[in-house]
Amino acid sequence: MGVRGLQSFMESHCGQACYSVNIGRVADEYQKKTGKTPLIVVDGMSCLRKLYGKLNWICGGQWKGYVEHIQEFYKSLTSHGISLVFFFDGNTPERKRETWTHRRLENLKDVINYFTIIKSNKELEHGKHFFLPTGLAAFTPLIFKDVLGCPVYTCLDECDKAVAEYAKKYGAMGILGQDSDYIIYNTANYYFSINHLNLETLDTIMYDRLALSRVLHISIEQLPVLSCLIGNDVIHQEDLILFHQQSLKISSHHHHRHHNRPPPEILIPKVATFISNQPSMDQLLQQLHLLAKAVFGTENRTHLLVEGIKMYQLDIDGPDEFTQKIEDASGMDIMERVRLRHINSELGRHLYTILRGEPYESSTTLEDYTSNLPSGAIVFQPLRAKVYRILQKSARDGLTQVPEWCMYSGSTLKEPDMVDPVELEGGSPSLEELWDGDEDLKWRTFLDCVHPSLWETKIRSLPPQLIVPVSILFYLQCSPAKPILKDWEMNAMMAAFLSPTRQELRQIQALALPRIDARAVHVAAIFMKGLVNFYFLLAACDFPIERKNAVPWAFWDGRVFHHYYLRAKSGAKVEDLCEHREDILRKFMEMKTLIQPHMPPPAPLRPPTSCSPVPRSPTHGSPKKPRPAHSNTPSTSPPNTPGREQNPPTTLAITKNTVGGKHSRGSSPSVSPTSPRGSKLHHKSGPHKSPQPKSPISKTSAAKSPAKSPKKSAS
Repeated sequence: MGVRGLQSFMESHCGQACYSVNIGRVADEYQKKTGKTPLIVVDGMSCLRKLYGKLNWICGGQWKGYVEHIQEFYKSLTSHGISLVFFFDGNTPERKRETWTHRRLENLKDVINYFTIIKSNKELEHGKHFFLPTGLAAFTPLIFKDVLGCPVYTCLDECDKAVAEYAKKYGAMGILGQDSDYIIYNTANYYFSINHLNLETLDTIMYDRLALSRVLHISIEQLPVLSCLIGNDVIHQEDLILFHQQSLKISSHHHHRHHNRPPPEILIPKVATFISNQPSMDQLLQQLHLLAKAVFGTENRTHLLVEGIKMYQLDIDGPDEFTQKIEDASGMDIMERVRLRHINSELGRHLYTILRGEPYESSTTLEDYTSNLPSGAIVFQPLRAKVYRILQKSARDGLTQVPEWCMYSGSTLKEPDMVDPVELEGGSPSLEELWDGDEDLKWRTFLDCVHPSLWETKIRSLPPQLIVPVSILFYLQCSPAKPILKDWEMNAMMAAFLSPTRQELRQIQALALPRIDARAVHVAAIFMKGLVNFYFLLAACDFPIERKNAVPWAFWDGRVFHHYYLRAKSGAKVEDLCEHREDILRKFMEMKTLIQPHMPPPAPLRPPTSCSPVPRSPTHGSPKKPRPAHSNTPSTSPPNTPGREQNPPTTLAITKNTVGGKHSRGSSPSVSPTSPRGSKLHHKSGPHKSPQPKSPISKTSAAKSPAKSPKKSAS
């Protein structure tokens, strides 16, 4: 969140402290003046939106185009001799869980609106509508690390303080990001805005903390106090309303009509005037209890000021955890090995956090919450439960259940789902056994986690870049009681993996999408959520499949998939989807015959009875329709216009979650008894096999929230 309103105040009302610069020219002058290589430390999470640019975002991500955008960005900066280091967020700190929840619910409102637009056959406007494609935050670090060879670090929680400390310690020329906390930290002199950056010219605006302190007549050292009295991550602005009204004499008629807060151009100068009348910073730190009484009306909240100011104190004298290298892992504690690989951005952000006892997070995705398709977070929960058992065997403090904060249909995010680790049928190895074991153990564990039958197939004979996507399809079609995708949808997805169009960016951009299909958007989101979860599994297994073959740009493009989806839905045969090429058709059939024999048989049709009424779905208000028999013929697709989706979901029982034997704060209004919310507490006496969850039903729209859309998002 940073300091609410500070950047907008500087941009609109403090021109002396916020002005246009050209990063290339600044770097050239810096190099001439100091003789040093200009180093810029980049807050990677704040760059995602800018670097994604105008690529299609609704269909599941355009990864080859995104990689090219990042390469161009990198070349533009390095052509001026600039050295780049990237930092990315880890888990959300628990003190910010409420803010995280509010933002996810705000995002949900956007998603619902986008699907309403799609279903009304209207166009999504580029400048007005945007949502980060699923997996963008998870896989962007690997583009910088593996494609460009940059130093890339993943923090244990938010990265802003690590960015500021690294920049200060190594004498960086500047920081590139979009977080007002970088104005408060006493770090690199230049703080460049990524939101205002022109990627072609490198023009942007710079926030100048020295100039800001001069304009406000306070010292640099007092900026952390300014942050605390305006409102930041520790002290919420809502807790300061009385102080702002009574001590600063800000009338309520100045408050914004939507959020009951004074505008920054009135609030910030008044707070600065209050601070300028306080003792020097050294004295003030000794008298924070008096300041707390003036601000909160009680000394009992002094700890908030202490924590709020301490948040900005940089530790640059201690050891640098980000530049440590593993010279010899033999004999090293597994927790330390995982920590070092986490920081080095090899494992994704979930493995180490779960091992430390922190929750799993899954953000809002582009899923149609009125559809009968399940949510990706629920679909892959059984897979995660198997990975949790591997981590459980290596955790220091006895991992019992794993809290999961997941947005899915029916979730209110009032409480985490508590998920029991699940033992593999032949027994689960520990992390140590996997990381120090042979390749067969790593492969066997990976395949067993996906599906027990996958080991019996010829999955390893596929080209390396097809193993992960085919494994995801195998999981989707063979693990649940019935396949997630229809036969022709699976055909479309496999054709997209094999498409020669996907190899050339110009051909991808030339693809015409006559319309956007809402179900195809949801299917793509499920697949990409699956890829994020499969990367988590691969990291636990020490990558039996190389990282370069487990990343989306190796086999996936959302626009290409949507193109084949529309063709398959309109009745295109497999030969058409394979572009009438024998080599593509051969690979297609190899994948199809690998998956199809292991799919569950179709449910028998039940004849309607005259004595009982047809139940109606509370969500859809339409009668249930029998599911048609599943076709085992790989060469055909559905008729031209498939009907309304089959089997709309029904209302499910409410199950209150219990955590540690105590009732948690609340429950979802509609929760599946087989979802993680329905699981019982798992004790250390042994693992418990959780049944496969079903997707709950969305019964309400997003709750009202004061929070705005996030700067950062975790997917």
